[in-house]
Amino acid sequence: MNLDFSDIKVLVIGDFMIDHYIIGESNRMSPEAPVPVVVPKEEYSIPGGAGNVAMNLKLMGADVTCVGCIGNDIWGEKLLSILKNQGINTEKIEIIDDHPTTLKQRIYSDGKQVARLDTEKIINWEIDEDTTYIAENYDVLILSDYNKGVLHNPNLFLTLIDVSQLSPDNRLESIIVDPKKDDFSHYDGVNIITPNLDELQKATKMKIDDNESILKACKKLIEEYGIEYIVAKKGDKGITIVGEDNFVKHIKPHTVENPDVTGAGDTVISALSIAYAKTNDIEFSAKFANAAAAIAVSKAGTASVTFDEINNYIEISK
Repeated sequence: MNLDFSDIKVLVIGDFMIDHYIIGESNRMSPEAPVPVVVPKEEYSIPGGAGNVAMNLKLMGADVTCVGCIGNDIWGEKLLSILKNQGINTEKIEIIDDHPTTLKQRIYSDGKQVARLDTEKIINWEIDEDTTYIAENYDVLILSDYNKGVLHNPNLFLTLIDVSQLSPDNRLESIIVDPKKDDFSHYDGVNIITPNLDELQKATKMKIDDNESILKACKKLIEEYGIEYIVAKKGDKGITIVGEDNFVKHIKPHTVENPDVTGAGDTVISALSIAYAKTNDIEFSAKFANAAAAIAVSKAGTASVTFDEINNYIEISK
Protein backbone atom coordinates (compact mmCIF):
# COMPACT_ATOMS: atom_id res chain seq x y z
CA MET A 1 0.00 0.00 0.00
CA ASN A 2 1.72 3.15 -1.22
CA LEU A 3 0.33 5.96 0.92
CA ASP A 4 2.22 8.92 2.33
CA PHE A 5 0.40 11.02 4.93
CA SER A 6 3.23 13.49 5.57
CA ASP A 7 1.44 16.21 3.59
CA ILE A 8 -1.77 15.86 5.62
CA LYS A 9 -2.13 18.60 8.24
CA VAL A 10 -4.48 17.64 11.07
CA LEU A 11 -5.82 19.77 13.90
CA VAL A 12 -7.03 17.87 16.97
CA ILE A 13 -9.34 19.78 19.32
CA GLY A 14 -10.61 17.97 22.37
CA ASP A 15 -10.20 16.60 25.84
CA PHE A 16 -6.56 15.79 26.58
CA MET A 17 -5.79 13.37 29.37
CA ILE A 18 -3.08 10.98 30.50
CA ASP A 19 -3.37 7.26 31.15
CA HIS A 20 -1.02 5.95 33.85
CA TYR A 21 -0.44 2.22 34.20
CA ILE A 22 0.76 0.41 37.32
CA ILE A 23 1.74 -3.16 36.48
CA GLY A 24 2.27 -5.53 39.37
CA GLU A 25 1.88 -8.96 40.91
CA SER A 26 -0.21 -10.29 43.74
CA ASN A 27 0.07 -13.45 45.83
CA ARG A 28 -2.25 -12.62 48.70
CA MET A 29 -5.52 -10.89 49.57
CA SER A 30 -5.77 -7.87 51.82
CA PRO A 31 -6.85 -8.64 55.40
CA GLU A 32 -8.78 -5.35 55.39
CA ALA A 33 -11.04 -6.02 52.37
CA PRO A 34 -11.56 -8.71 49.70
CA VAL A 35 -9.05 -7.14 47.30
CA PRO A 36 -5.61 -8.27 46.13
CA VAL A 37 -2.46 -6.69 47.53
CA VAL A 38 -0.58 -5.57 44.40
CA VAL A 39 3.20 -5.17 44.42
CA PRO A 40 4.12 -2.70 41.61
CA LYS A 41 6.79 -3.90 39.18
CA GLU A 42 6.46 -1.30 36.40
CA GLU A 43 4.81 2.08 35.83
CA TYR A 44 4.39 4.11 32.64
CA SER A 45 2.23 6.89 31.22
CA ILE A 46 0.58 7.32 27.79
CA PRO A 47 -1.47 10.21 26.37
CA GLY A 48 -5.18 9.42 26.43
CA GLY A 49 -8.30 10.90 24.84
CA ALA A 50 -7.39 13.58 22.30
CA GLY A 51 -3.74 12.92 23.20
CA ASN A 52 -4.02 9.33 22.03
CA VAL A 53 -5.63 10.54 18.79
CA ALA A 54 -2.67 12.88 18.25
CA MET A 55 -0.17 10.10 18.97
CA ASN A 56 -1.83 7.74 16.50
CA LEU A 57 -1.94 10.41 13.79
CA LYS A 58 1.72 11.25 14.22
CA LEU A 59 2.82 7.61 14.15
CA MET A 60 0.80 7.15 10.97
CA GLY A 61 2.78 10.00 9.40
CA ALA A 62 0.56 13.09 9.64
CA ASP A 63 1.51 16.65 10.64
CA VAL A 64 -0.39 17.16 13.92
CA THR A 65 -1.34 20.23 15.97
CA CYS A 66 -3.31 20.06 19.23
CA VAL A 67 -5.80 22.50 20.78
CA GLY A 68 -7.10 21.97 24.30
CA CYS A 69 -6.20 22.49 27.94
CA ILE A 70 -4.44 20.70 30.77
CA GLY A 71 -3.70 21.44 34.40
CA ASN A 72 -0.59 23.09 35.74
CA ASP A 73 0.61 19.90 37.42
CA ILE A 74 3.05 17.02 37.07
CA TRP A 75 0.63 15.02 34.89
CA GLY A 76 0.10 17.87 32.47
CA GLU A 77 3.86 18.38 32.29
CA LYS A 78 4.34 14.68 31.56
CA LEU A 79 1.64 14.73 28.88
CA LEU A 80 3.17 17.71 27.09
CA SER A 81 6.62 16.14 27.25
CA ILE A 82 5.44 12.91 25.58
CA LEU A 83 3.59 14.76 22.82
CA LYS A 84 6.48 17.13 22.12
CA ASN A 85 8.97 14.27 21.99
CA GLN A 86 6.88 12.74 19.19
CA GLY A 87 7.09 15.97 17.19
CA ILE A 88 3.49 17.00 17.84
CA ASN A 89 2.75 20.74 17.97
CA THR A 90 1.46 21.53 21.48
CA GLU A 91 1.75 25.34 21.39
CA LYS A 92 -2.04 25.70 21.38
CA ILE A 93 -2.59 23.57 24.51
CA GLU A 94 -3.40 25.96 27.35
CA ILE A 95 -2.03 25.28 30.83
CA ILE A 96 -4.60 26.20 33.49
CA ASP A 97 -3.88 26.87 37.16
CA ASP A 98 -6.16 25.36 39.81
CA HIS A 99 -7.45 22.72 37.41
CA PRO A 100 -6.23 19.10 37.35
CA THR A 101 -5.06 17.33 34.23
CA THR A 102 -7.54 14.53 33.58
CA LEU A 103 -5.84 11.37 34.83
CA LYS A 104 -6.86 7.72 34.53
CA GLN A 105 -4.74 5.31 36.56
CA ARG A 106 -5.14 1.62 35.83
CA ILE A 107 -3.76 -1.02 38.16
CA TYR A 108 -2.95 -4.43 36.68
CA SER A 109 -2.13 -7.55 38.64
CA ASP A 110 -0.95 -10.75 36.96
CA GLY A 111 -2.09 -9.45 33.57
CA LYS A 112 -5.59 -8.39 34.64
CA GLN A 113 -6.94 -4.95 35.45
CA VAL A 114 -8.05 -4.90 39.08
CA ALA A 115 -8.78 -1.20 39.65
CA ARG A 116 -9.02 2.19 37.96
CA LEU A 117 -8.64 5.57 39.63
CA ASP A 118 -9.91 8.67 37.78
CA THR A 119 -8.99 12.25 38.64
CA GLU A 120 -10.93 14.83 36.66
CA LYS A 121 -12.88 18.06 36.85
CA ILE A 122 -15.28 19.18 34.12
CA ILE A 123 -14.34 22.56 32.71
CA ASN A 124 -16.30 25.04 30.59
CA TRP A 125 -13.33 26.03 28.46
CA GLU A 126 -13.65 28.47 25.58
CA ILE A 127 -11.35 28.01 22.61
CA ASP A 128 -9.46 31.16 21.75
CA GLU A 129 -8.65 30.19 18.21
CA ASP A 130 -8.99 31.94 14.84
CA THR A 131 -11.48 29.73 13.00
CA THR A 132 -10.58 31.24 9.63
CA TYR A 133 -6.96 30.22 10.25
CA ILE A 134 -8.15 26.67 10.95
CA ALA A 135 -10.10 26.50 7.69
CA GLU A 136 -7.17 27.80 5.66
CA ASN A 137 -4.31 25.81 7.21
CA TYR A 138 -5.53 22.26 7.95
CA ASP A 139 -6.83 19.44 5.78
CA VAL A 140 -8.89 17.78 8.47
CA LEU A 141 -10.22 18.79 11.87
CA ILE A 142 -10.80 16.06 14.45
CA LEU A 143 -13.01 16.84 17.44
CA SER A 144 -12.20 14.33 20.17
CA ASP A 145 -15.10 14.79 22.56
CA TYR A 146 -14.82 12.97 25.89
CA ASN A 147 -17.40 15.23 27.54
CA LYS A 148 -14.83 16.86 29.84
CA GLY A 149 -15.80 20.40 28.82
CA VAL A 150 -13.45 21.49 26.02
CA LEU A 151 -16.17 20.93 23.41
CA HIS A 152 -19.14 21.99 25.55
CA ASN A 153 -20.16 24.93 23.34
CA PRO A 154 -22.29 23.91 20.30
CA ASN A 155 -21.61 27.31 18.72
CA LEU A 156 -18.02 26.20 18.15
CA PHE A 157 -19.18 23.47 15.78
CA LEU A 158 -21.45 25.85 13.88
CA THR A 159 -18.71 28.46 13.54
CA LEU A 160 -16.18 25.94 12.27
CA ILE A 161 -18.62 24.56 9.71
CA ASP A 162 -19.63 28.02 8.48
CA VAL A 163 -16.04 29.20 8.14
CA SER A 164 -14.94 26.03 6.34
CA GLN A 165 -17.72 26.56 3.79
CA LEU A 166 -17.36 30.31 3.35
CA SER A 167 -13.62 30.97 3.46
CA PRO A 168 -12.33 31.74 -0.08
CA ASP A 169 -8.98 30.15 0.77
CA ASN A 170 -10.48 27.09 2.45
CA ARG A 171 -8.19 24.08 2.79
CA LEU A 172 -10.29 22.20 5.33
CA GLU A 173 -12.02 19.24 3.69
CA SER A 174 -13.50 17.39 6.66
CA ILE A 175 -14.68 17.88 10.22
CA ILE A 176 -14.76 14.48 11.92
CA VAL A 177 -16.12 13.84 15.42
CA ASP A 178 -15.75 11.05 17.95
CA PRO A 179 -18.98 11.78 19.84
CA LYS A 180 -19.66 11.35 23.54
CA LYS A 181 -22.68 13.62 23.99
CA ASP A 182 -26.13 12.03 23.99
CA ASP A 183 -27.48 15.03 22.07
CA PHE A 184 -26.05 14.84 18.56
CA SER A 185 -27.50 18.25 17.64
CA HIS A 186 -24.09 19.53 18.83
CA TYR A 187 -22.63 17.86 15.73
CA ASP A 188 -25.11 19.31 13.23
CA GLY A 189 -23.48 19.62 9.82
CA VAL A 190 -20.16 17.87 10.48
CA ASN A 191 -18.86 15.59 7.75
CA ILE A 192 -18.32 12.33 9.66
CA ILE A 193 -19.08 11.00 13.15
CA THR A 194 -17.80 7.71 14.58
CA PRO A 195 -20.19 6.52 17.34
CA ASN A 196 -20.14 3.10 18.92
CA LEU A 197 -23.46 1.27 19.26
CA ASP A 198 -24.10 2.47 22.80
CA GLU A 199 -23.60 6.10 21.73
CA LEU A 200 -25.82 5.54 18.70
CA GLN A 201 -28.57 4.07 20.88
CA LYS A 202 -28.46 6.95 23.37
CA ALA A 203 -28.49 9.58 20.62
CA THR A 204 -31.52 8.11 18.83
CA LYS A 205 -33.30 6.50 21.81
CA MET A 206 -33.74 3.46 19.56
CA LYS A 207 -32.91 -0.14 20.39
CA ILE A 208 -29.79 -1.14 18.45
CA ASP A 209 -29.37 -4.90 18.11
CA ASP A 210 -28.69 -5.68 14.43
CA ASN A 211 -27.62 -4.13 11.13
CA GLU A 212 -31.18 -3.14 10.27
CA SER A 213 -31.59 -1.11 13.47
CA ILE A 214 -28.13 0.44 12.98
CA LEU A 215 -29.17 1.51 9.49
CA LYS A 216 -32.43 3.06 10.73
CA ALA A 217 -30.68 4.93 13.55
CA CYS A 218 -27.97 6.29 11.25
CA LYS A 219 -30.46 7.41 8.62
CA LYS A 220 -32.44 9.21 11.32
CA LEU A 221 -29.35 11.15 12.45
CA ILE A 222 -28.28 11.96 8.88
CA GLU A 223 -31.73 13.35 8.07
CA GLU A 224 -31.90 15.37 11.29
CA TYR A 225 -28.38 16.79 11.34
CA GLY A 226 -27.08 16.76 7.77
CA ILE A 227 -24.12 14.50 8.56
CA GLU A 228 -22.37 13.21 5.45
CA TYR A 229 -21.32 9.81 6.83
CA ILE A 230 -21.82 7.90 10.06
CA VAL A 231 -19.15 5.28 10.70
CA ALA A 232 -20.73 3.03 13.33
CA LYS A 233 -18.21 1.02 15.36
CA LYS A 234 -19.62 -2.44 16.16
CA GLY A 235 -16.74 -3.85 18.20
CA ASP A 236 -16.02 -7.45 17.24
CA LYS A 237 -18.68 -7.24 14.50
CA GLY A 238 -16.79 -4.69 12.42
CA ILE A 239 -17.96 -1.33 11.06
CA THR A 240 -21.05 -0.12 9.24
CA ILE A 241 -20.90 3.04 7.12
CA VAL A 242 -24.12 4.87 6.37
CA GLY A 243 -24.18 7.97 4.19
CA GLU A 244 -26.41 10.25 2.22
CA ASP A 245 -28.30 8.93 -0.81
CA ASN A 246 -28.76 5.48 0.78
CA PHE A 247 -25.03 4.71 0.88
CA VAL A 248 -24.43 1.62 3.05
CA LYS A 249 -21.32 -0.52 3.49
CA HIS A 250 -20.62 -3.23 6.07
CA ILE A 251 -16.93 -3.79 6.87
CA LYS A 252 -16.15 -7.26 8.23
CA PRO A 253 -14.23 -7.52 11.50
CA HIS A 254 -10.74 -8.87 12.00
CA THR A 255 -10.51 -11.68 14.53
CA VAL A 256 -8.42 -10.80 17.59
CA GLU A 257 -8.02 -13.10 20.58
CA ASN A 258 -8.47 -11.51 24.03
CA PRO A 259 -8.81 -7.94 22.73
CA ASP A 260 -8.12 -4.94 24.96
CA VAL A 261 -10.40 -2.20 23.61
CA THR A 262 -8.87 0.65 25.66
CA GLY A 263 -8.42 3.62 23.31
CA ALA A 264 -9.51 1.68 20.21
CA GLY A 265 -11.96 4.43 19.24
CA ASP A 266 -9.08 6.92 19.17
CA THR A 267 -7.21 4.71 16.73
CA VAL A 268 -10.29 4.37 14.51
CA ILE A 269 -10.90 8.11 14.15
CA SER A 270 -7.19 8.77 13.57
CA ALA A 271 -6.79 6.21 10.80
CA LEU A 272 -10.16 7.01 9.23
CA SER A 273 -9.45 10.75 9.17
CA ILE A 274 -6.07 10.73 7.48
CA ALA A 275 -7.03 8.00 5.02
CA TYR A 276 -10.15 9.96 4.04
CA ALA A 277 -8.17 13.22 3.79
CA LYS A 278 -5.76 11.45 1.43
CA THR A 279 -8.16 9.40 -0.71
CA ASN A 280 -11.67 10.85 -0.25
CA ASP A 281 -12.80 7.20 -0.29
CA ILE A 282 -14.93 6.44 2.77
CA GLU A 283 -15.03 2.66 2.22
CA PHE A 284 -11.25 2.34 1.88
CA SER A 285 -10.78 4.68 4.85
CA ALA A 286 -13.07 2.57 7.05
CA LYS A 287 -11.22 -0.60 6.06
CA PHE A 288 -7.92 1.11 6.87
CA ALA A 289 -9.32 2.18 10.26
CA ASN A 290 -10.70 -1.31 10.88
CA ALA A 291 -7.23 -2.81 10.37
CA ALA A 292 -5.67 -0.17 12.64
CA ALA A 293 -8.22 -0.96 15.38
CA ALA A 294 -7.45 -4.69 15.13
CA ILE A 295 -3.79 -3.92 15.82
CA ALA A 296 -4.64 -1.55 18.69
CA VAL A 297 -6.87 -4.04 20.52
CA SER A 298 -4.21 -6.74 20.23
CA LYS A 299 -1.99 -4.58 22.47
CA ALA A 300 -2.39 -4.09 26.21
CA GLY A 301 -3.84 -0.80 27.44
CA THR A 302 -3.92 2.49 25.55
CA ALA A 303 -1.93 1.85 22.40
CA SER A 304 -0.87 3.78 19.32
CA VAL A 305 -0.46 2.19 15.89
CA THR A 306 2.13 2.99 13.22
CA PHE A 307 1.58 3.16 9.46
CA ASP A 308 4.01 0.27 8.93
CA GLU A 309 2.02 -1.90 11.35
CA ILE A 310 -1.21 -1.20 9.46
CA ASN A 311 0.43 -1.74 6.09
CA ASN A 312 1.93 -5.08 7.15
CA TYR A 313 -1.35 -6.20 8.73
CA ILE A 314 -3.31 -5.45 5.56
CA GLU A 315 -0.77 -7.30 3.41
CA ILE A 316 -0.90 -10.35 5.67
CA SER A 317 -4.71 -10.28 5.78
CA LYS A 318 -5.11 -10.36 1.99
